[in-house]
Amino acid sequence: MAKLKKLFKRALQMSQLPLPDRSPAVNPLAEPLDLVREFVRAWDEKDAGAIARLFVEDADFINVVGLWWTGRRSIEKAQRFGFQHAFANASITLQKVAQRMVGDDVAVVVAQWMIEGQVDPENEPVDPRRGVISATLVKLADGTWLGVHCQSTDIAVAADTNVSREGRLTATSYIKGPSPEEVAASELVDD
Repeated sequence: MAKLKKLFKRALQMSQLPLPDRSPAVNPLAEPLDLVREFVRAWDEKDAGAIARLFVEDADFINVVGLWWTGRRSIEKAQRFGFQHAFANASITLQKVAQRMVGDDVAVVVAQWMIEGQVDPENEPVDPRRGVISATLVKLADGTWLGVHCQSTDIAVAADTNVSREGRLTATSYIKGPSPEEVAASELVDD
């Protein structure tokens, strides 16, 4: 408990940079949903700088494996690395988008995505991936919006959590469905 208190105390002491007066984004965000539109546009153009400028200077971005990038420079560097090594010819599409206003000056945007064209470390093609990205945005003095936090998560098909064994995470499900025999038997039943 003492360690937790120390972590919380340190988090409260961390300074925040002031919000800019106007957006540094290539295309300033007129509304919160513009963040995912501009993210996809910049991602498809492999423009790591444009992605980073969608966020405040001291933004947090947590990627699909839990790497926590703090600051616009870290976000840009990580995105650039991904474009150079895994996503050079990949495309991203949105499949579902939602927005929730939290007062007049804060919004949360969530979007389901699919990436196609990724390669593995040996430059071999891999299967498409699906996931969800969630971003918290603030409204700036000029009326535009800017991201302060973002997290992207892969969707593990047919799973509801992960288990850890010997340092490896494996997607698993505690929700039990019908057995293969029950599915086969139900296909024989006429309605």
